[in-house]
Amino acid sequence: MDFDIVILSENVSSYPKIEWSEWKDQLSRKMTSEGDCWSRSVLAGQNIWECLDSHRIDSCHLVAWKPVTDTLYKVSLPAHPHPSDQN
Repeated sequence: MDFDIVILSENVSSYPKIEWSEWKDQLSRKMTSEGDCWSRSVLAGQNIWECLDSHRIDSCHLVAWKPVTDTLYKVSLPAHPHPSDQN
């Protein structure tokens, strides 16, 4: 599954192997703020946590995310499964 991942642009340098592009959705285009510099990439994973973990993305850097087939972005993450629950 592919996910749209959005982070603050100031954190892009933490992920030099990932191709990022500047990003704003329709709502954020109407706002002006210091935290208004966001970058987006499409990354694969079995679920959002596996996607973040396999690409070594710090969840604290995450601004928003969604499966690419969804319309709305999410700003919170589901509970992270315990490793023993993943078997």
